[in-house]
Amino acid sequence: MLTVYRSNRAEFLARLLAEQLRLDPPSPWETIQVVVNTWPTSRWLGEQLAVELGGIAANLRFPFPASRLRQIVNQLLGDEAAAADPWRASDLVWPVLELLPELAKAPEALLLNRWLQDRGDGQRLDAALWQLGRAIADSLDDLTLYRPAMLAAWSAGDDCDDRGQPLGDLQRWQPRLFRQLQGRLGVQPFGLRLVEAIERLRRGTARLEGVAGSLRLFGLSSGAPLQEAAFAVLKRTMDEHGAVVFGGDGYSSEWHRKA
Repeated sequence: MLTVYRSNRAEFLARLLAEQLRLDPPSPWETIQVVVNTWPTSRWLGEQLAVELGGIAANLRFPFPASRLRQIVNQLLGDEAAAADPWRASDLVWPVLELLPELAKAPEALLLNRWLQDRGDGQRLDAALWQLGRAIADSLDDLTLYRPAMLAAWSAGDDCDDRGQPLGDLQRWQPRLFRQLQGRLGVQPFGLRLVEAIERLRRGTARLEGVAGSLRLFGLSSGAPLQEAAFAVLKRTMDEHGAVVFGGDGYSSEWHRKA
């Protein structure tokens, strides 16, 4: 069941959430998770709940959408070992930097090789090289959520863009690097695992132990299309009090429209 509360007053929505927790209190051992979009929102909401609940609000967590979905995907796929995701940009930058020198020797990586040669010592790690590696890692991290179909094609050996058209010769180092990272890390990136989880939910073959229950979202106005599709499917696994959205007047996310 999906319940949506709308208001242009965030403090009113916070009072509604507090009232819901007061009327249907969790067990002392249950951690309440409320998905938010920003860190300041989490701090403010935690303070508001403490005020409304008599001065104390304990055992609360305010994950971002991607973080909460990672937890759910690990449960749905029965893959807790993937909790430490090596595809996170902060971790991915290091294997990217290790693969770049050898990758640059490929004909399709001419521009990359030219940039490394212009630096003089292409093997020396300095701020500029680290920034390049981090920019590539950030781009791959974003692509897993915003271009999962393209990454799936890359994984299958199809060097295409997001419209299915062949990449130019000097761009083909990108899918080549992606496939090398897949082989090195041994884990699919989060976006492709999320696609698999969505398909399992639709087919009814996902592991639902530990997933059924409450899903609370506060102040979310939009998200990556893949995130919205995941929430749209997840709402079907929730119990009668499960999927609750506290949003502004402009709230119109895809997963709400599919409710």
